[in-house]
Amino acid sequence: MKKRTLVCFLIFTLCVFYTSIPNTVFGQDASLAQQVHEKYSELLQREDIQAVLPDVLEGLKSDQIQGILSTNPALIGTVVAAPDLLLNFAPDTDPKFIALLKEDTDLQTMLNDPQVQSLLADIEAIDELAGLLNVGAEPPAVEPPVDTTPPVVEPPVVEPPVVEP
Repeated sequence: MKKRTLVCFLIFTLCVFYTSIPNTVFGQDASLAQQVHEKYSELLQREDIQAVLPDVLEGLKSDQIQGILSTNPALIGTVVAAPDLLLNFAPDTDPKFIALLKEDTDLQTMLNDPQVQSLLADIEAIDELAGLLNVGAEPPAVEPPVDTTPPVVEPPVVEPPVVEP
C-alpha cells in the first residue's frame, strides 16, 4: 500500500511540475523573440508604438546598426538615457520615436531589459518578433470580382438586297 501511495504521489508531483513550468523542465525553451513577446506584448501592441515599430525594426536591421549592436548590445541603454544620441547612428529616425523614448517610461524599461537588448542585436530574432506582432504585414490585397457572364453577341443586321428595276 505504501509503494502504491508513493508512486501516486510521484506521478502527481511530476504532473504538477510539468504543467507549471514545461519549457524549463523538458528543454522546450521559447525563443528570445517569444520570451520578449510574452513579456512585453501589451506594450508593443499600443497604438503609438505600433505607429513607429515597423520603421524602427527595419532600421535596427541595417548593417551599420547591427555592426554596432552586435559588439555591444548594452549601447541601447545609453541611447535610452539620451535619445538624441540616436540621431548620430540613424539620422533618419522618426521624431515620434525619439519623443516616445524621452517620455515613455514603460518603453525605457523594456529597452533596458538585457533580453530585449540581445534580441535587437539579432536580425533573425527581430524578424521573428515582427512576425509574432504582425508588424509590416500588409492586409491581403482585395481583387475586384471577375465578371463571368458571357458577353452578349448580337447578330449582325442584314439588310435586304435592293433590287433596281
